[in-house]
Amino acid sequence: MNSTASPPLASVVVRTLGRATLPRALASVAAQTHRPVEIVLVDAAGSGLKMARHANVAVRVVGRGEPLDRSRAANAGLQGARGAWISFLDEDDEIAPGHLAQLIATATIAGLPVAYSQTRLGDDGRVFGGPFDRAALMRSNYIAVHAPVFHRSLVDAGARFDESLDLLEDWDFWLQLAQKTDFAFSGKPTAVYHAGSGASGAGAGQNLDRDAVLAARERLMKKWQRGAT
Repeated sequence: MNSTASPPLASVVVRTLGRATLPRALASVAAQTHRPVEIVLVDAAGSGLKMARHANVAVRVVGRGEPLDRSRAANAGLQGARGAWISFLDEDDEIAPGHLAQLIATATIAGLPVAYSQTRLGDDGRVFGGPFDRAALMRSNYIAVHAPVFHRSLVDAGARFDESLDLLEDWDFWLQLAQKTDFAFSGKPTAVYHAGSGASGAGAGQNLDRDAVLAARERLMKKWQRGAT
């Protein structure tokens, strides 16, 4: 995690079902001030998607040749990422141009393998997310899926998305990482969330089902009450 003469490669994992908002999400990665950067595009629909570049950024399409739910798609993205730093971006959201550069700098200065930003609601400009609080994170997920970057050493140490979860898989993943490390906080709203467009990646739209979300939350709480690591 120390600074080197050559900036580290950052991988942005985008799970896609081919929604109309995908070009906007990819354009926000191409606009990043941090270089080098790659897009790991997860073909969650299993449609045989092909893409080599978007604007000036290399794209690697990964998948398993079949439709993938959100957790399996996320793990396929982790497996395909080659960067020293990894980030997720849902295909209906976007990140500000300085997002990756600022978070990698924040993590490096803090000497931590995770850093995250605030998240701005694109429809009304409200901002959420505050300084890292492990106890608060156990109660509620205040970190949007595209707000953090994390070092690949955590993946090498075994961090993975729980494929038994079809919702709230990102919250579970942050809880896993929080068992291993504190998170640095940039305090800047560089992640942009577009409310009302549903969940991205596999399983799009499920986050709009309140009963499904409540059931998923109950499963997640039971898992961590059992002492998940």
